[in-house]
Parts: sequence; structure tokens; C-alpha cells
Amino acid sequence: NREKSSLNIRERNLKKLKNKMISKGQIVEIPATSSLYKRVAPAFASRKDFLVWKSQKRIYTLFDGFLVGEHSGVEHFKIGQRKGISVGGKKEPLYVLSVDEKENRLFVGAGENHPGLWNDVFSFDKNQIHWHNDQIFNPDTLEAGISVQVLSPVLHEKVTAKLYGFNDVVFLEFEKPVRSVIRDHVIQIIHNNIQIADINN
Repeated sequence: NREKSSLNIRERNLKKLKNKMISKGQIVEIPATSSLYKRVAPAFASRKDFLVWKSQKRIYTLFDGFLVGEHSGVEHFKIGQRKGISVGGKKEPLYVLSVDEKENRLFVGAGENHPGLWNDVFSFDKNQIHWHNDQIFNPDTLEAGISVQVLSPVLHEKVTAKLYGFNDVVFLEFEKPVRSVIRDHVIQIIHNNIQIADINN
């Protein structure tokens, strides 16, 4: 029994060690000067095509940056997070830019003004927008875009944007880039000082 108990303990310890090793992953820092942030827009056949291109999620790879450390599991991180990134010796704090669950890899950028933390066009599924009045705008008006103001817990004040609506997707095009974490919070859409819609994650 004592031998059996000892064997079980050893097996459990090996399992814990294996799980720990599996969960460990790479932390890759993406430089703010990366060419990923200097894409030149090609010609587009429509405004919608441009908005789709602009709102595409950035895809990072190991070759876009350099290794700076390890993490204990991507499930502990989310976009824009600063705490929990155990990498020292940096002049500016590191923020999470992207989480690659498949490769168990974390991409980070230095400083709160890193371009990977900001964007000016966001896309949402049509089911994420909740209109306060379905009859305010017709489809043609929404496809052309309407000027709105946006409120969110991550914004210090109202910001100006254009709201576009198509059959299956809604876009917000901001006058100036905003932090990408805005999409993780409720977004209030205001038109002519009246709240016309909410966008939920």
C-alpha cells in the first residue's frame, strides 16, 4: 500500500509538471515601428470593402517581433492588459496586443501609445447593435454613413465617429484612433444629442 501510495503521488506530480510545461508559452514583443502598422490602402470598389479591410484583426507571428519571456497560460490574458506580464528591464510597461490560443503565444507592445493598442475602424455583427428606434434610419442612409458621437467606459469623453450599417455588419469609423479595448465594453451611440443605439460585445 505504501508503495502504491508513493507511486500515485509520483504520477500526480508528473502530471502537474506536464500540465505546467504545456501551459507555458512564449511572449513576443512587437516593435511600434513594425511594418504591420504601415499598411498602404489599395483601391476599393466600395466603402464597405474599405471598412472591412480597415477593421481586420491584426495577425501577428513569431517573426514579427522578438522573444522577451514566457507566460503561464494565455487564458490569463486579454487584449490591452498590462498586469501579469512578467518581463523586466523595459523602459515602458508592456501591454497585450494579441492572444494566439492555438500556438499558446502572447504578443505584447511597449507603452500605452503603441499602435497595436489603437484602431480607428471597428466591425460588429448586426446582432450586437440594439436600436432604440428601428425607424430612425433607412438602409441607404446607413450604408452612406451617419455622423454620431460615441460614449464608452474606456473613453474620457464623447468622441466623433461615423456609423455604417449593411445587411450583416455594422462599422464604427472614428475621427481619431481609439483604444481597441473599446469593443469589450458597451458602446453608446448618440445622434443629435439623442442616444439611438447600444453596441454590446
